[in-house]
Amino acid sequence: MPDILQGKWDDLIKNHDLHGHTVRVIVLDQPRSDNPWLKSLRAWADSHKPLGHKIDDSRDGFYSGMADDPR
Repeated sequence: MPDILQGKWDDLIKNHDLHGHTVRVIVLDQPRSDNPWLKSLRAWADSHKPLGHKIDDSRDGFYSGMADDPR
């Protein structure tokens, strides 16, 4: 099974355990855009606490417990 290493590129490239191995790099973040709408969306998202639990957005989750369950 492959090892998953996560961190900043500058730090990971110094990892001597990776030398001589085949690696795959996936960039997890994107450069910030100058789009005002995206800036305001990011500011809004940064000002809210992330959810600490799973949200059930399935059809079953929407209709569960309803007297007139259409399923």
